[in-house]
Amino acid sequence: MTRSVVILAAGANRRMGDFTPVPKALLPLSPEEKESPTFLGRAVALFRATGADRVLVVVSAATARHFAPYADDGVELVVVADDGAPSGSSVSMLAGLDAVLRHHPDGADTLVTDADVVYERALLEQVVARCDASRLFTVDRVTGDGEEVRVYGAPDGTPALIGKGMGGEVSHGLELLGESLGIIHVAAADLRACAALTRWIVGDPPAAPPYGYSRRLSEHEEVWQYLFGLRRLGVARLSGRLLFSECDFPEDYRHVVEVLYPAIEQRDAVAAPAG
Repeated sequence: MTRSVVILAAGANRRMGDFTPVPKALLPLSPEEKESPTFLGRAVALFRATGADRVLVVVSAATARHFAPYADDGVELVVVADDGAPSGSSVSMLAGLDAVLRHHPDGADTLVTDADVVYERALLEQVVARCDASRLFTVDRVTGDGEEVRVYGAPDGTPALIGKGMGGEVSHGLELLGESLGIIHVAAADLRACAALTRWIVGDPPAAPPYGYSRRLSEHEEVWQYLFGLRRLGVARLSGRLLFSECDFPEDYRHVVEVLYPAIEQRDAVAAPAG
């Protein structure tokens, strides 16, 4: 079974403002350490350690030069062309899925994740252990953060809605299935359909127009919403005690550096096998 990983790192970092001159995926997790891992470096190392055969990182043409050292280390860079118009993460995801399909036309088990997420190794190990079907992973906790992507569904765990800021009137009658981790497993049998759906949403100019509600601005959550409706994507719920965080704003980065990542290092050290 081939497992590919598509890491989405083509974002414009607008919410980080002038905080960093490099893409946030390349920010160090321990700035005081000379050899500190970055968000992306840690993710790549963890995916390789847990059995990934191929790691593909989707980057923008404007920032590709910053990621060149990763290509030298065996990571495959997928560069999204800059046509001058803004686009959402679905465009980046389609580029990554197409790159996987070029090597595996019949599909391959593929994990899709954002590049600005940091988590303890135990979390990824639990994700990998549950990659027997197409699943979106959530954790059983919510904080009320406005950037939190929540998933709602039926009491039996069948997902129905995904998005930010959905109040009780929107989610009425549905159970909260947790906060999305930003990690999705697309099974080999579903990969071509997922790519075709994404292409339908964002288009393939000039050959095909976009038909999604947000068109080229669509975020990948729109793809997952459609797959929920088609019953081709389930949800796997992980413990809320597992440590993870996205990094959207400068204050998020400070929290990661000062609080979260030191705690993750401690947990990883305790869980590491002896010898």
